[in-house]
Amino acid sequence: MGGNGQASAATAALGVLRQALDDITAMDPSPDKTTAIRDLAEELQKLYGIATAIRKAEVLRIQEAEKLTLAQLADRVGISKARADQIIKAEGRRQEQETRNA
Repeated sequence: MGGNGQASAATAALGVLRQALDDITAMDPSPDKTTAIRDLAEELQKLYGIATAIRKAEVLRIQEAEKLTLAQLADRVGISKARADQIIKAEGRRQEQETRNA
């Protein structure tokens, strides 16, 4: 599946999540509504963690491969320059620590 297909799949998945939120919002107040929103929120938190790890890996991959400026990198990935800098510096510290422990 190419980039456009993957983007379409992501867009479709977001549509499903929005529909789930709409469905929960439309529910009458009840223990079922409370459970539904709790379960959805917990799953979204897990997915967010996975997504941020993937984005971090992409930031590092792109920086290594293309040697972009922080501004270019941040723009490409859709994060702030400060966040791009944090990711790169944290990886440098992780590698230094790994080297010291080896």
